[in-house]
Amino acid sequence: MAGTETLRAYVQPWHCDEMGHMNVRHYLGMFDDAAFVLLAMIGHMTDEAYGWADVQHTLRYLEETPQGSAVVVTSELVKLGTKSMTVLHRMSDAVSGRVQAEAETVTVYFDLKARKAAPIPEAFRAKLEAL
Repeated sequence: MAGTETLRAYVQPWHCDEMGHMNVRHYLGMFDDAAFVLLAMIGHMTDEAYGWADVQHTLRYLEETPQGSAVVVTSELVKLGTKSMTVLHRMSDAVSGRVQAEAETVTVYFDLKARKAAPIPEAFRAKLEAL
C-alpha cells in the first residue's frame, strides 16, 4: 500500500469503550493528528493568515482495534485540486500490518481573514505531489 507514515501510537485504556476496543472518537483524533504531521511535512506553519479546514470525513472501520494495540497511520494524497486536497489515511496494526480503519478527508486551504477557501500555494503543491 502506498502512503507516507504520519503517526505511530499505542491504544491506551482511555481510548477504549466498554467492549475493550478503541472508541470511534479516538480513530478520528488519531487521523487528525496524522493530518497535522502531514501538513508539517509539507512546510505548513500555523499563522494568522492561512490554515487548512477539513470539510468532509469518510471513515471506514475494518477491524476492531483492541486496547494495547500499537498502530501506524499512513497518509496518501488521492486528489489535489486548486483549493483542496483529498487524503486517504490508513490505520494499521504495527505488528501484523493489517489495516484496521481508513479515513478519507477532504481539506481546503483556508484564508483565515476572508473566511473562505484559497488557492493552495505552489510550494505546498509540489511537496504534496512528491510524497
